[in-house]
Amino acid sequence: MRVGVVGVGLLGSQHANVVASHPDTTLVAVVDPRARPVKEVADDTGANHYPDLDSMLSREALDCVIVATPDPYHREPVVEAARAGIPYIITEKPLATTVSDARQMRDAVEKSGSDLYILFPNRFNPLDRVVQYAAQNGLLGDPIHGDVRLDDNISVPLELWGKRSKDWASGSSTAHFLLSHVVDLLRWYFRPADVVEVYAISHDRVLGFTPDLYDAYLTFDSGLTVRVKAEWIRRFDALVEFELTFSGDRGGITYRKHPAFRSQRGLRLDTSGESRASLDRHIRELGKQGIRGKVISDPKARSPLVLEFYGEDNPLDWDSALHHYLQAIAAGQSEPALPRFGPLPGLDDALRQVDIVAAIVQSAQTGKKQKVGDSRS
Repeated sequence: MRVGVVGVGLLGSQHANVVASHPDTTLVAVVDPRARPVKEVADDTGANHYPDLDSMLSREALDCVIVATPDPYHREPVVEAARAGIPYIITEKPLATTVSDARQMRDAVEKSGSDLYILFPNRFNPLDRVVQYAAQNGLLGDPIHGDVRLDDNISVPLELWGKRSKDWASGSSTAHFLLSHVVDLLRWYFRPADVVEVYAISHDRVLGFTPDLYDAYLTFDSGLTVRVKAEWIRRFDALVEFELTFSGDRGGITYRKHPAFRSQRGLRLDTSGESRASLDRHIRELGKQGIRGKVISDPKARSPLVLEFYGEDNPLDWDSALHHYLQAIAAGQSEPALPRFGPLPGLDDALRQVDIVAAIVQSAQTGKKQKVGDSRS
């Protein structure tokens, strides 16, 4: 499969290396207007390099294009790749920062017949799969409420992309850059439940060029409510802090996705009404997917039987998401999916995520609850 990568920044250069090393793909070309970075990636991978997308599309025969431009700039490469008849298009999240851009991309890929996939790498995290497994297999019972906090260090909007940081961050926000991850995870964890209404606030007192944070309540059609907060003015040692808790009528989850001050990555699942034999069975089922956990038994504890999953036993591999997409596409799967964890996120997931984030932004602007629109139809 012949692949081109558009954008060779932090993620694009990483994607280019994944494609170049993948047994089912050949990295044909990379695109970036910055002459030095694009040449360096091309030299490292043996690919051709171009200053613009039109040049690559007119000169190269491609099966797949990967879009890794900054958040506000996904529309043009996706639309142009679709119009050029590229069969497969993979784009970074979010699909778009506006509903209008998302709809134009939807129209272009539907007209061309291209398959579009969106990279939500958290679905490939072993411990995120534990949350999804627990929700889908009734270990929480009826999910009632959740609390999710995903914060970046203030250095992200100020410094992550060098001299371009403020310009690029001003075209995005924590709602688009961070809550896009959260929204997709929540819809995946608790499917088929979906977000139907949001209420949000934002602050704009520190950065000046983009909101400091968004804090929102999401209401699902199942009755589940989840508070989600994403901040760009936090000061801490790490680059990212990501914590999640969920409560159901029969169980609860405490999950730290990244190590932080005096704490490590891991997940604990407290569930009532499950026997030791039942919990052992769940551990075996997850073990078949390469996820390692333990049943912890202490008759004197408030929760005498719990499941625990430790970060050191379940290492992260952020490249595994793209590897799986490429492998599934190259194998000709009509509906590429994760075994036991559902289909790869495609156009419908991408559009719904944009709609929900747009509702968060609008609610914060108006101070009112906002119904979630539907760009899929």
